[in-house]
Amino acid sequence: MTSPTTVTEAPSSHKKWVLISVSLFFVVCGLGYLIYWLGWGQFSESTDDAYVNGNMIVLTPQEEGIVTTIYVDNTQFVEAGQPILELDRHDYEIALEKAEADLADTLRLVTQLFIKVEELQAKIEVSRAHVYRASLDYEHRKVLVTDGSVSLEDYEHSETAFLAAIASLRETQQEYKGAQAEVENTTIFTHPKVNQAKSVLRKAFLGLHRCTVRAPTKGIITQRKAQVGQWVHAADPLMALVPMDQIWVDANFREVSLKNLRIGQPVELIADMYGSKVKFHGEVVGLNPGTGSIFSILPPQNATGNWIKIIQRIPVKINLIPSEIIESPLVLGLSMTVYVDTHDRNGQRLPKASSSKPIYTSDVYADELFGADEIIEKIIIKNTVEYDKN
Repeated sequence: MTSPTTVTEAPSSHKKWVLISVSLFFVVCGLGYLIYWLGWGQFSESTDDAYVNGNMIVLTPQEEGIVTTIYVDNTQFVEAGQPILELDRHDYEIALEKAEADLADTLRLVTQLFIKVEELQAKIEVSRAHVYRASLDYEHRKVLVTDGSVSLEDYEHSETAFLAAIASLRETQQEYKGAQAEVENTTIFTHPKVNQAKSVLRKAFLGLHRCTVRAPTKGIITQRKAQVGQWVHAADPLMALVPMDQIWVDANFREVSLKNLRIGQPVELIADMYGSKVKFHGEVVGLNPGTGSIFSILPPQNATGNWIKIIQRIPVKINLIPSEIIESPLVLGLSMTVYVDTHDRNGQRLPKASSSKPIYTSDVYADELFGADEIIEKIIIKNTVEYDKN
């Protein structure tokens, strides 16, 4: 008969080895996690509460009018300066023609002001001659009237003529001062009235030029609202433009994860759109100066009796490498998973004072007045005589 002890020895030995194996497994796992934590884990912060963000430019007209032509539609790519749409130009063409006519008329009127100054100068010389002649007649008759060689009436007429000549000279001198004040320290071409007319012409030229709405930078069109035949006012939103080279990621880290985050730390990102096979890289640019809730329309009030602590999240801005975005395009709102390497903790928590250099700029509007001065020059040549006060 078999002893009962021999039956239970095998299972007991098996359990012993299972316990040892499980213990070794947890020890190895623990050592592996410890090595991971010491070498990398404690130097990494991650979140999957991150989204692609970027600039979205709302395209608006600078003038009002009826939309006559639309060149682009949603999802189309445009280059900087490319025409987006056209407004009806007739009213602005008429306004420009009127401004050209007003400038020509003003040039002629101002030319007359300068001519009038010279005319009054000549009149002053004539008046002085009249005064001189009248003074001689008066002095001659004043001597002769005492011995009766000249009648008293003739003497009185000479005296009256002398006084009238003096008054006429003074009147002409005052007219000259008034005319001189209108042209003093200026020329026909720099006279205030001419400059004002030039400004009106440039404004009319600019209005006609702005009937063509252009893209301020390259990007993709979205949210088109404009329709052909629609009357639009200045600053009405017509469509939006998303520059694909002005994209970043806003990663919402828990407040307990911000201790070791610094500006300039390298970041690795994975987009849900592409999966883990495509990795993006960037760096921490800065931390938002407040939680998302604090900037809401109705900020939370925590000073209540039923307060419950909720871990807050702080948006952290992360810039991406432009070449990677070109190779694997991202669109606004995409979900991202972010891993920040915090090995280097010597950086700043807060950004330094910003430089005076512009962050974004567009030269599309730099030459909007190109051609206006040429029109002005032609009008000046056609409507002025060869006259220069200097």
